Amino acid sequence: MRRSSLVDIILRPIIVTLAVVLFRMKVENRKNFPRGSLILAGNHISNWDPPFIAAAVPRAVHFMAKSSLFKTRFLSWAMYKLGAFPINRRSAVNSGALNTAIELVNQGEAVIIFPEGTRSRNGKMLTAKAGVGYIAHATGAPVLPFFLKGMDDPKSTLLFKSRFRVTFGRKIEPEEYEEMYEQGGAGRSAEYILDKVKEIRDRNEHGNERNIE
Repeated sequence: MRRSSLVDIILRPIIVTLAVVLFRMKVENRKNFPRGSLILAGNHISNWDPPFIAAAVPRAVHFMAKSSLFKTRFLSWAMYKLGAFPINRRSAVNSGALNTAIELVNQGEAVIIFPEGTRSRNGKMLTAKAGVGYIAHATGAPVLPFFLKGMDDPKSTLLFKSRFRVTFGRKIEPEEYEEMYEQGGAGRSAEYILDKVKEIRDRNEHGNERNIE
């Protein structure tokens, strides 16, 4: 079942408005956003992440969602229309989700992948799983790293103590992660991609320190 274009026409403007007005979302480095096949890779801190990344991206995106959201016919229909596809987090190997992601990227779509494989419960970065490296190697698509902040504490944003923030980094070209793949396979590629996400985090933190001074 394919993603519905009505999501971009009707639902996306609503999410963007909520993100900007209620959560004061700030998006950095969105200029010259890549077209064509693309993997978006970043940290995962909240169940809020996918819709707000979608709001920050100026094009249609697809993303993985836990398989329990596809149990009923209506929920399954709605999730597919939103651009989601199921992943079984209890399974050691999610070949179905990986193959779906590869197929979408090969069709010229943009797919959101969380290299850590699951949501961080304390905001700290987890270790990279091989999945994103496998998808990148199989598609040869560029990877755009991003870093999220604030989605794990929406109450603070509503009280104007913080804000949602999405920062995009420099596009990772295939030859970069392929060099890592040759050294250590998909796992090494995934580590390299997650390192680029950490670099965005570190730049943000250093920038904040300069602002405080």
